Amino acid sequence: MKKIICLIAVFSSVLVFSQSKNDKVKTLISLSASFKLSKQVEKDVLLSFKKRYTNIPDPVWSSLEPKINIDNLINQVIGIYENKFTEKEIDGLLTFYQSELGQKFIKNSPDIMTEVQNATADWAKNITDLVNKDLEEKGYLQSPPPPSPNPPAPMIPKKK
Repeated sequence: MKKIICLIAVFSSVLVFSQSKNDKVKTLISLSASFKLSKQVEKDVLLSFKKRYTNIPDPVWSSLEPKINIDNLINQVIGIYENKFTEKEIDGLLTFYQSELGQKFIKNSPDIMTEVQNATADWAKNITDLVNKDLEEKGYLQSPPPPSPNPPAPMIPKKK
C-alpha cells in the first residue's frame, strides 16, 4: 500500500512540475476547494434568478445562459493566486493538498469555518455583554443616558 501511495505521489509530482504556472493554479484551486471550478456554477446562478423571477419565460433565460461565463471569474482568481504566490510556492501548496494531511484539511475545512464563525459570534456576544454590564455598573448606561461632558457642537446648516 505504501508503495502505491509513493508511486501516486511521484506521478503527481511529475505531472505538477510539467504544467504551466497557470495550469498549476487551476489544479491548486480545484484541489484546495477554495473555489469551485465548475460550469455547474453558471447553471446554479441562472437557477437562482429563475427561482426569484418566476414570471420570466424560459426563452429569456435561454438567451441569458450563454452570457453567464464562469471562465471570466476563474481567470481573475487565477491571476490573484499568480500574483500572491511564486511558482515554487504553488508547487509546495499542490504537494500539500495532494498529501493525506492536505486531503484531511480540505475535508474538514467547511466544518472548521462553521465552528470558527460560531466561536467568533459567541465571543463577540460575550464581549458585548461584558462591556455593557461593566458600563451599567459604573452608571454610564442609563435610560435616558447621562449628559455628555463635552456636548457635540450645534449643527450649522449649509449655505445654498
